Amino acid sequence: MSDFLLRINGDTRCPGGINVPRTPEDWAVGVFFAKRVRSAPSTRVDGTKGAAPAPGDRVYLWIIESGDNSRGRGLTAVATVDAVDEESDRYRLLVSGLALLRNPASVDRAVASAPTARIVAEIKRFRPERIWGLSEADVTVIEQLIAGAGGLQSFPATDPIADALRRNGEGIETAIAQRKQAWIKPRPGQAEFRKAAFERHRGQCVFTETDVAEALEAAHVIPHTGEPEFERPENSLLLRRDVHALFDLFLLSIDPATASIVVSRKLDGSPYEDLRKTPVDHQLARSALEFHYQHFLETE
Repeated sequence: MSDFLLRINGDTRCPGGINVPRTPEDWAVGVFFAKRVRSAPSTRVDGTKGAAPAPGDRVYLWIIESGDNSRGRGLTAVATVDAVDEESDRYRLLVSGLALLRNPASVDRAVASAPTARIVAEIKRFRPERIWGLSEADVTVIEQLIAGAGGLQSFPATDPIADALRRNGEGIETAIAQRKQAWIKPRPGQAEFRKAAFERHRGQCVFTETDVAEALEAAHVIPHTGEPEFERPENSLLLRRDVHALFDLFLLSIDPATASIVVSRKLDGSPYEDLRKTPVDHQLARSALEFHYQHFLETE
């Protein structure tokens, strides 16, 4: 793993053009752009050429404080690189595990904190956008700067399913189409997923409390795409076979606000109408629950 400092313009390089995020959700899309210099993928403080960011690398995000395209406050966040695309004049970086500083650190704060550090001197000297490849000594300086600014903000634990949902939009839509066509494909891990769903939901249909094992199926709330995060128990429900079919078609869902069953108007007059407003102990990840409910609303 390598470490990089990305000095970037907030208007043009940050998600949504947001220079100063209030919470990680402001940058939830996780896509940043960094200026690509043709002479070298990155620069070290000693002037030598460095490598380009790669998946698994850590990046410190420094949003330039002033300029035509930036209104940031300096060192703002740290994240892990998930994917990198090299475009003609920039890198497109998809990141995860984003953590914000309690107080962004400006160039002036950095100079006051570590006036003799080479990385700080280079940042002060070269103010435009750049990717700096960091040594262990540079990382120590940056981490001390973060600590001196109050450390990192604490937020509720990240939702790995939400990260996977963000990465797999196209695959999910394909899986939905396949599921609607009742295309069932055997796949590795099905038995494990079913076993976990049975244990998590105590062998009962979450919607009807049916406990006849032969009538129950493990349902993916976000469809199976091959993404391992969607095989987690918090993306599963145990449902009676007929309920599962209607759930997959978004004719039944769960209201995230009330944790109760919602029933499509298309099922009015059917026995399933009686399920409406029934409270359920779904135990789902919030991202999975909201994903399914939004599709239910779009189907109405």
